[in-house]
Amino acid sequence: MLDLDKEVVDAEFEELGVDATYTPAVGDPVDCKILLSSDDDTALEFGGRSRPIGRNTVLRVRASEVSPANGQTFTLTNGGQVYRIAAEPALEDTARLVWRFKAVAV
Repeated sequence: MLDLDKEVVDAEFEELGVDATYTPAVGDPVDCKILLSSDDDTALEFGGRSRPIGRNTVLRVRASEVSPANGQTFTLTNGGQVYRIAAEPALEDTARLVWRFKAVAV
C-alpha cells in the first residue's frame, strides 16, 4: 500500500506542485516542489465570540525531498516569494509522506 500512496503523492506534487528552494539552518539549499494553500481560519476572540479575520497559509512538501524545521524558509522559483515556517511541521498523512505546516510570507 505504501508504494501506491507514494505514487499518488508524487503525482499530486508533479501536477500541482510549485518549484521552490528550501533553505535549512545548516547545509546547502535544496530544490523541491511545494503545495501552497490557504487553509485554516485565523480567528479573534471578541466579547465571548470568535470572528474569522483571515486565512493562514499552509505549505506541504514531500518528506522524501526535505525535513523542514520551524523558522526556516522556502523561496518560490518563479517570482521569488519567500515563506518562513511559522509552526512546527507535522507528518499528518497516514503514510507519513508529506510534511504540513503554517507559513508566513516575508
